[in-house]
Amino acid sequence: MNTTRLFPALALGMSLIAAPALADSASCVPTSVAVYSTRIHVRCASSVAGGIWFFALSTADTAHVNRTLSLLSTALASGRTLHVDYNPSTTAGTSIGCLSSDCRLINWTAM
Repeated sequence: MNTTRLFPALALGMSLIAAPALADSASCVPTSVAVYSTRIHVRCASSVAGGIWFFALSTADTAHVNRTLSLLSTALASGRTLHVDYNPSTTAGTSIGCLSSDCRLINWTAM
């Protein structure tokens, strides 16, 4: 197999860099929004991707958390659908209390 034909970067002496994990998006009708010391999260009316009910965000970046919390709360109060971008294959949220079985971290969200 001629790898330089498939990967021209190799012919130039460049190395291949692993692509980041793919993100996914979900529609979420919020049923509750919660605030904890290490995270905020939203619970959706129905699960996505085989059992994900919650989407969470670390409280480390206060300004970002406040903007996201405003959006989540508005969607909850108005019954509107959120569009949440997340990585279905990572369970990195366990460090902030997001369970690996039913919760994923929010990359971004929109309404």
